[in-house]
Amino acid sequence: MARKTLLLITLFVEGGLFVIGLLLMGGSDALLSRFSLSWSATGYALLLCIPMLAMLYFDERSHWLPLVRLREEINEKVVPIFANCKIIDLVVIALLAGTGEELLFRGWLQGTLIAKFGVLPGILIASAIFGLAHYLSPTYAIYAFLTGLYLGVIYQASGNLYIVMAIHAVYDFIAMVYLIRKGKGNETGVQTTG
Repeated sequence: MARKTLLLITLFVEGGLFVIGLLLMGGSDALLSRFSLSWSATGYALLLCIPMLAMLYFDERSHWLPLVRLREEINEKVVPIFANCKIIDLVVIALLAGTGEELLFRGWLQGTLIAKFGVLPGILIASAIFGLAHYLSPTYAIYAFLTGLYLGVIYQASGNLYIVMAIHAVYDFIAMVYLIRKGKGNETGVQTTG
């Protein structure tokens, strides 16, 4: 896919999720009441990326057939979409995905479901919807569900959307760079210049 097309689609979809989430939450005041940018929150977010990156490392080395198939699906269906991206493109895509998806799924949906059904059912249902929204295959949906569950618990414990947005964005960026470079094998990897 052409870089500009991918960036426009990402801006429309992920940016759209942000706008929808913001509207459903009740506007910027509601967002700001759940968003706290600080050095300590950034540190927590970076530390809380480690288990997700460890899981990526484990998944990439696993011989368990569902994970082998998942790797093949990602290499065949996902990596080619981002293969022509430059580093700055991946930064923009990761930031848009992290903020848009977390605002909608954790900020609005999870909060709404918790208010209606309680904490555990709310987190589980929001995570299941997050998994289905990322459906590429059953294994990929389960992986996304577990990611949503992890982020949902962190958001519930911290009450800070910034932390889960940062975790999501940092993880997506690192995973995309790694997977694209791995996919290109002996080539130069992700482009760093215009």
